[in-house]
Amino acid sequence: MDLDLLKLFGTLRPYGSRTNDRLFLRSIRRRAAYFIKHSPEYRAICEDAGFHPAVLKNMKSLEQIPVIPTLYFKRNKIGIRRGPAVEVTSSGTGGTASRLSYSVWEICLLAAMAVNLGRIHGLFSRRPVHYIMLGYQPSKENKAVISKTAWLSTLYAPAISRRYALEYRKGVRGESGTYTLNLPGILENLARCAEGTHPVRLVGFPSYTYFLLKKMKQENIICRLPGDSRVMLGGGWKQFEKEEIPKEELYTLIWEVLGINKTRVHEFFGAAEHPVLYCSCKNHHFHIPAYARVLIRDTETLEALPKGRAGLVNLLTPIGSDLPLMSVMTDDIGVLHDKKECGCGIKSDYLEILGRTGAKGIRTCAAGAADYWQGI
Repeated sequence: MDLDLLKLFGTLRPYGSRTNDRLFLRSIRRRAAYFIKHSPEYRAICEDAGFHPAVLKNMKSLEQIPVIPTLYFKRNKIGIRRGPAVEVTSSGTGGTASRLSYSVWEICLLAAMAVNLGRIHGLFSRRPVHYIMLGYQPSKENKAVISKTAWLSTLYAPAISRRYALEYRKGVRGESGTYTLNLPGILENLARCAEGTHPVRLVGFPSYTYFLLKKMKQENIICRLPGDSRVMLGGGWKQFEKEEIPKEELYTLIWEVLGINKTRVHEFFGAAEHPVLYCSCKNHHFHIPAYARVLIRDTETLEALPKGRAGLVNLLTPIGSDLPLMSVMTDDIGVLHDKKECGCGIKSDYLEILGRTGAKGIRTCAAGAADYWQGI
């Protein structure tokens, strides 16, 4: 048991504590040494980069950890776990899905993280709510992490009901099940909830939310939802970058169609290969929590860039004992801002996502679902 990791993920101060820096550094140094010992592939990567965990003496030295692109995990099965585990995938198709597994111990740490961040960002409520899920209905066949985390987000408030836009139909005679877009059912449910007294929480990708609300506005379907209703967005605009609209425009649409103010719109950021939760603050910025660090790297040289410069987003965390997730490179382009630029009071720098690199051949979390939403 890694006591430093336990203290890090159990902290009640996930933003801005120097104690967290020390815990993070010790944990990630220990994790790197673990994979060098047990993973031949990671050991070869470190030897090629001339990296040894002993160089990790301060936060600046984190730049020296070998960076592994998420695409590497999608194309190479290098997991070292043996024994019971919870398995998830990044939902890619065509052979490009990352397969990850977490021990019960790690799941407990991630649960503590989600509870603590939910407390700080006001996500918990004792009042029962209706959930409208703009994504896949969970099934035994669907191991996509986005499906599991979406369902877990419904634990922040007691669920009266959960209605899914993509409903699962069980296969017959051994065949795989299928998903069907039930847009009429979602619209009917929204109208019914608008006449009730219980709050509603709309959970899903911002792209799906936009398509649904745009259709409702075009058809003059306005559903003013009960007080304390919320919208919870995560996953970005994958597969729909051309249709992406500015955040403020989406907030305005949410207000016009659902009557939900932008102060009750919560956004989340993360990746299957980086199981850390980033929650938006009141100014809709993703401040870096204690469980992670973020570096921005030059798109050509991969050198770490100073705050305010745009580049590839490099995510670091010490959790994970199946794959070496200590330092992964996403295909996101972002900027790291100083905490003082936000003004919300959270004492941690924040990450702004500008877009994606557009790497060809990569199908992501929204890959399959995109086909259902085309043309609505």
